[in-house]
Amino acid sequence: MIRYRNENNGEVVEREKPDARLDFLTNWERLEDGETPGPVKPDGVLSRPQVSPGVAEQDATDEELEEREADEPPARSASKAEWQEYARERAVSDEERAEVDTLTKELLVAKYGTVADG
Repeated sequence: MIRYRNENNGEVVEREKPDARLDFLTNWERLEDGETPGPVKPDGVLSRPQVSPGVAEQDATDEELEEREADEPPARSASKAEWQEYARERAVSDEERAEVDTLTKELLVAKYGTVADG
């Protein structure tokens, strides 16, 4: 059996024959008989925080996020200023907050939700 080890995550696989793909990939090494795998070498990408731009909020607590989720949007007939205030409260980044003033009321309603007037 031929054993290969992934240096990025430590995974070890066995093959009956040499695997050309694993031999080609730089993060896989072929282990000799009885050889103990070495330590994992992070590649830099996997060790980075997994955050999507504009989605994760760094400064809000869990309670603040739950409070925001419970907030109902203004009525569709509410003023643009009310929609802007609501949008700023719901924005998850400084860029999104800055964008609020450039949006029309219709875009604010479309982006941040509506409730039935009544």
